[in-house]
Amino acid sequence: MKRFTLFITMLLTGLLLVACGGSEPAGPAPVSFDVAGYDEFRFEPQDITVDAGAQVTINFENVGALEHNWLLVSQAVDPATATEVDALAGANTGILGGGESTSITFTAPPAGTYTIVCTVPGHAVGGMVGTFTSQ
Repeated sequence: MKRFTLFITMLLTGLLLVACGGSEPAGPAPVSFDVAGYDEFRFEPQDITVDAGAQVTINFENVGALEHNWLLVSQAVDPATATEVDALAGANTGILGGGESTSITFTAPPAGTYTIVCTVPGHAVGGMVGTFTSQ
């Protein structure tokens, strides 16, 4: 009888340990970036690197007088002809007037290299592009 009780106690203890320690690992930590758009046709920062699947918040401020936007497109899209329709889900600030700001939050795409672009006509050609790396 003692062996049976000992066996049951050990079995229950083992099951309890397995149940408590079997949680899924947490996903990537959320990240946030303050991004500025300048009339000199540039973003600051121009390049962003995140973990794939992370929640990404972009706090975008148009510090210039011209209209600007910030959006993320796949490498297959030519920045010179990109439109807001090309933006990856949730990764589009919309066009902002000078001095305006907004925040967007989206899930980082699968691992790869993507393009950050301002789609106001002539801005990407003028250099308002960047690189978004999801790793």
